[in-house]
Amino acid sequence: MEVTKMWSENLVNRPYSVVEPSKRLPTQYSNLMNDEEQVSFENDTRIIQHLIQGRNELDVVPIVGMGGQGKTTCARKLYNSDIIVSHFDVREWCIITQTYNRRELLQEIFCQVTGSKDEGDKDDILADMLRKSLMGKRYLIVLDDMWDDLRLSFPNVGNRSRIVVTTRLEKVGVHAIHHTDLYFLPFLTLEEACRLLQKKVFQKKVCPSVLEDVSLAVAKRCKGLPLVVVLVAGIIKKRKMEKSWWNEIENALFSYLKDERIPVSQLISLWIAEGFVQNIQSGAWKMQLKVT
Repeated sequence: MEVTKMWSENLVNRPYSVVEPSKRLPTQYSNLMNDEEQVSFENDTRIIQHLIQGRNELDVVPIVGMGGQGKTTCARKLYNSDIIVSHFDVREWCIITQTYNRRELLQEIFCQVTGSKDEGDKDDILADMLRKSLMGKRYLIVLDDMWDDLRLSFPNVGNRSRIVVTTRLEKVGVHAIHHTDLYFLPFLTLEEACRLLQKKVFQKKVCPSVLEDVSLAVAKRCKGLPLVVVLVAGIIKKRKMEKSWWNEIENALFSYLKDERIPVSQLISLWIAEGFVQNIQSGAWKMQLKVT
């Protein structure tokens, strides 16, 4: 029996809107997310090959991973690569958040594609105008967690146009019509996480040998998530030469990540250890868990 933290709501009812990157994240987080050197993706070549080769039909390329794992960074590296820039006639990047306005989303994409603003047409008319503006062009559109609402806006004219969808949810990727396997973003290895942590903390300098072990321990706590590593590095480097500070940060990091599955027996044991649940009669305890 496992306890799973559900992140999503029903996809059909989930709200979205397009915003500029600078409005989506505070400045400090935008800067962190824009650092494309923070993650190395071994399978970039495979995705690029599918984007520029593969089937002639319009296809969706789903990039799946949990929050902070680097989906946006991966997609941005692909989006900005020279071979992709030269291959597609039109490239558009749509950052989507949880404030739904389908018209606003269509207007934003239409404006980016045509360079002109919509004059208040109905959604269906606007979607058809967008579809017609893309006819005959090889295009690459990057969407975040969104596909169904816009499906009819993108024509399938057999010229290898592509849609990249980044999502935390495997079911979103499976639901999208695609002819390639889902790309599950890998976690950083412990060595990669430690190397990234040290690079962010010490910049161009070498990590002192006295801090090697504790930096490895801190990196291990980050569970292979690039964003967590970068955020932790930003805190550590204020007092980077103090080993006690590194130890304090290590102890403060959570043992479990959002969306991670935790065995119930282990979770209850931790609750008992913390005093949240009374361990009655020498370890005998009873709890009723309702699983829905």
